[in-house]
Amino acid sequence: MARHKSPTNSPPAEHRKKSSTATIASLGDDILLEIFLRLPSLATLVRAALTCRGWRSAVASSPAFRRRFQELHPAPLLGLFFNPPGAVQDPALPAFPSFVPTRGTDRDQAAAIRGGDFFLTSLQERHGVHNGWDIHDCRGGYVLLANGDQETMAVVNPLARRSERFFDFGHEDTLEGHRSFGMVHRACLVCSREDPTSFRVVIIAHDKSRLRATVFCSETGEWSVRPWVHIPVRPRRGRGEWWILSNNMQADGFLYWASKNRRYLVILNTTTMDFSVHELPIFLHNRHCTFVVGEMKNGETCIVYAISFTVGVLFRRTEGDGVDRWVLDRAELLETQLVRVLGEIMENYNELEVVAVRDGFAYLATSERSNDSGAPSWFLSLCLETMILEKLFQRTYDSSVHPYVMAWPASLVGNYGRFAPEDGI
Repeated sequence: MARHKSPTNSPPAEHRKKSSTATIASLGDDILLEIFLRLPSLATLVRAALTCRGWRSAVASSPAFRRRFQELHPAPLLGLFFNPPGAVQDPALPAFPSFVPTRGTDRDQAAAIRGGDFFLTSLQERHGVHNGWDIHDCRGGYVLLANGDQETMAVVNPLARRSERFFDFGHEDTLEGHRSFGMVHRACLVCSREDPTSFRVVIIAHDKSRLRATVFCSETGEWSVRPWVHIPVRPRRGRGEWWILSNNMQADGFLYWASKNRRYLVILNTTTMDFSVHELPIFLHNRHCTFVVGEMKNGETCIVYAISFTVGVLFRRTEGDGVDRWVLDRAELLETQLVRVLGEIMENYNELEVVAVRDGFAYLATSERSNDSGAPSWFLSLCLETMILEKLFQRTYDSSVHPYVMAWPASLVGNYGRFAPEDGI
């Protein structure tokens, strides 16, 4: 009996149409990068892009993709570095920074932390230098540290697990001459947004009426000493100590230091290397107020301050009289949110302190009513766009704090990386 044709029967093999099989390896760079834009985080992108040479090349060769990804996925906070306590607080502890990671749910971010050298063991590569290190700055994936006993400074990259540069002050004639006159402040790191392998170290010194900057450039490997310049604003009679400056702050290519009397910000433009001075609003003069200069998510410079449980944000604006001033944009009482995130233990605290501002987030620490410096503080993050508060972890707050934000790696920019330089390696 003849077999009847049925729609359920497959046609003979010789009559089947050849199907085209598309694989992810056959995708063009444009489609691949559109897929990569939908990855949840920078840590996941790094893991995916370094899977093969072609994917790495697609990401590294597209500055436009890098900008789009950074707009959609802000660089994640990996944790906070804490400087060691002073000998007065705990002389038995070694003078070495500690790192506390964030407790996020991103597995790739956690893997990046586990794979990094956040114990800073690369500092041990320097023979004859002991564990007397503290952190001066933390930017662009780099950590700038100094060892006062050995007069040594180091730039390290924890995610790359290596030390980038060591400086011996005692053997640097440039630094010796700069350091010998006036008061020298903590060094600052200025990193390039386009070239993650490039950075500068800036140190300022001052006397009663002048300022001077000394700059190291990683591209030339040399220090340069800028000339002394007179401070643009002179103190009123009887207030000669206004020029004693606070620790450094940074935003959008400018470095900031607050004067001791909190009346002024001394500013260094790191492009032109010119100094200027801004007058601060009177409510920031309050000795119970803490404030930090930083950046919003869009890169705009801001000042974030805290008084008691109120946190406010200021921007530089031109007012009706044509004069630029720091103007209050918003201020919010966070007491209700503190009860939400801390519960009943919130009653143990009476104020918040601003410890850092980065990429649209303010990092805050609670302060005990007893003013006991050895009591634990809660560290929290505040999104400056939504003003939503989240808790990070509890730790003793006895030193300066430096957020470590995951930077775009050098291996995913142009030809800077060393991933798979040749096929088969």
